[in-house]
Amino acid sequence: MRRLALSLLTGCAIAWGSQGAAHATDVLFPSWQWGEAPSPLAQLKVEFEKAYPGDTIKSVTTPYDSFFDKQYSEVSSGTPADIVTMFSPEIAQYMKKDLLVPLDKYVDASGISRDKLNPSNKLAIKDGHIYGIMLLVNPRALLMNGQMLKDAGVSVPTNVDEFLAAIKKLHNPSKQEFGFASWAASGAAGDLYLEIAPIVAGFGGQWFTDGKPTANSQEIIAALSFLQTLYKDGLVPRVNGDTSRQMFVNGKLAMNINGPYLAGFTAEQNKGTFQNLETTTLPLPAHRTTAVTVFLGIPKHAKNEEAAGRAITTLLKPEVQKYIVETYKSIPAVNGSVSQEFLSKNPWFEAFVKAADTSVSFAPQGAEEYGPEIYNIVGPAVEDILFNDKDVHQAANELQQQLEDFIAKKKAN
Repeated sequence: MRRLALSLLTGCAIAWGSQGAAHATDVLFPSWQWGEAPSPLAQLKVEFEKAYPGDTIKSVTTPYDSFFDKQYSEVSSGTPADIVTMFSPEIAQYMKKDLLVPLDKYVDASGISRDKLNPSNKLAIKDGHIYGIMLLVNPRALLMNGQMLKDAGVSVPTNVDEFLAAIKKLHNPSKQEFGFASWAASGAAGDLYLEIAPIVAGFGGQWFTDGKPTANSQEIIAALSFLQTLYKDGLVPRVNGDTSRQMFVNGKLAMNINGPYLAGFTAEQNKGTFQNLETTTLPLPAHRTTAVTVFLGIPKHAKNEEAAGRAITTLLKPEVQKYIVETYKSIPAVNGSVSQEFLSKNPWFEAFVKAADTSVSFAPQGAEEYGPEIYNIVGPAVEDILFNDKDVHQAANELQQQLEDFIAKKKAN
């Protein structure tokens, strides 16, 4: 792994140490993440208030279910908090509607050059300006129960054929054990879209390209055919995602595509499974995956923009980056923040570091602002393929037409 150069660390210390708050300011920063334990924001608050005595981050815990609607309403009406939190669909929407303040001067003052930022941060750049700083990125990789693979005589899969063969060999109905889990029970369209996104990307597919639907591409058809085979042949448990993740923790599921947080849950709930945890990048043809990326930004009309800028770029300090890696177990904003020492103690994390370099956003590319509506179109079509055994080509062509009609209506309005 790359390490932060000594000159970079020194430069950061000089840059941050030379700044100071002109007067005491309360930076209003609502987020559901303040309520998490541990919170990925905890060290940011500590380091900011230490660096700028008198300034404080006013942390407000907001329920996740209502967070984004409430935030967008406040931002679009000109009455926002000082710092906003966005996933990749939200930051694309906010940039398109010109709702964010460019962060260029704040990033420059931090001493961290843009080429040191994780590749996922490019999603926050428009017309050469940076509008968000990545808090963290959770790429999807393949988590495996190494003992289950060993007992079944299965090697770590490196391609889709080996992956499918492993799934079949690891399926043990007499013990209610499965080799893999994918979408296999009706549920919210957004959850379906997110859960199958790594497989779609892994086959090289994407529902939209530059804002145009590509739902009947050969790559999408290959991904949907793979999912249909798993369901039709009874190779996946007919349960929802929460249940299948718990099956992995309990040692009843050999492989699961998920983020590093699942490793954390496993460590807390089942030491035996965690001790046998192995990971690898997705063994799918396109050698890429999706990631859930969280960004922080400053909305236009923020009352305390300058202080908010100092707070956001405090995120880039080595102490905060280390905290996000070691305590929250996520990939942080600055390349090189994952130390070899950490990886030697947590070898399962390395696949996620590699996956982060090849990950793409799960959002519909070029049509991010319509995400929830698109999820509600894609979801029923995929469930029709799985649960009603609908012909994949026919379903993909019909879905393509639905998405084209949807985009045409949006443009007409």
